[in-house]
Amino acid sequence: MLLKYGSKFVVKNDVLREISEFRHTLCTSEEVKFLSETKKIVTVGDVTTSELESAGITPFLSVVDLKTKRERKKSFRHKKNSIIIRNEASTLSHDLFIAIKKSLNGNEVTRIEVIGEEDLAVIPIIYYADFNTVVAYGIPDRGIACIHVEQNIKSKTEELIKRMSVVDG
Repeated sequence: MLLKYGSKFVVKNDVLREISEFRHTLCTSEEVKFLSETKKIVTVGDVTTSELESAGITPFLSVVDLKTKRERKKSFRHKKNSIIIRNEASTLSHDLFIAIKKSLNGNEVTRIEVIGEEDLAVIPIIYYADFNTVVAYGIPDRGIACIHVEQNIKSKTEELIKRMSVVDG
């Protein structure tokens, strides 16, 4: 991967469309709780993270932006010891990639709070996650989507990353 400090991937519409077509299943909190007994659970999005935490699930990594449907919600608050990262809409910053990589390679439960948008964090999560991982994220007005990280989805993610444009700052 060819990102350097201060650079970012720009995610074009054709790539966004392909990402939205990733094979996933809609899951209930109970199903994710069952999966958490044998899998590492990673969440993207405030509503998904909050719902799963309320169900007694502690995500190994959660990536949030303290918003839902692009609007601030008072119940979403900063948590102490969170990693704070800037990431603009339709981009994936170098800092977000590095924070996700370090978190997934570590041994501690981690929360990344994004200033900007966190929606595309699914991409570096799949890229760096091991095969024992389930990524849970919200689909507005539909529910929680779950992606089981497997070789085919990792390969597709790598292919998409190679097609993204890299820009400085």
